[in-house]
Amino acid sequence: MAVDRGQPILQRVDDIAGLVFLGGTMSVNDGLPWLDDELRLIRLAAAQDVPILGHCLGSQLIAKALGGTVAPMDAKEIGWHPVRRLDNPVARDWLGAVPDSVEVFIWHHEAFSLPPGAVPLLAGEHCADQAYAIGNAVATVGHPEVTADMLSQWLRVYGYDVEPVSASVQAIERIR
Repeated sequence: MAVDRGQPILQRVDDIAGLVFLGGTMSVNDGLPWLDDELRLIRLAAAQDVPILGHCLGSQLIAKALGGTVAPMDAKEIGWHPVRRLDNPVARDWLGAVPDSVEVFIWHHEAFSLPPGAVPLLAGEHCADQAYAIGNAVATVGHPEVTADMLSQWLRVYGYDVEPVSASVQAIERIR
């Protein structure tokens, strides 16, 4: 769906195989009219055990919809950062053969708290909770969907955000 182009949010999920919520430049706390509809849809899908996947903003939407909170971080996190796979049965089940440590592309200013019942899957140096699972939902602040072309476009359009360079924000040249 293209909610930014006025397409309506689903009202039912009984004929849906799964839902995916991706990133965006907005916050789940911005009060945009469609955010409440997406939160409602996530709660409906979770109640009916529909698989849900969330990346970046999507992870924050799922967290907020299911009882977590989303708040600004002390420092934004942008770039290719190592995350550590946690050693728990849920992480082993969801992540299978993912190595103990892997670099993931991350670009976020806010962090979620885990919703009640969620199990953390990945941890990072700059943001402790990088991914979680709850019921039939899995979510990460990372961007596993990013391609080289997407990343080039993001850096061209949003490159201003990659300042100042710090331990948690990599230079554009390093990100490329």
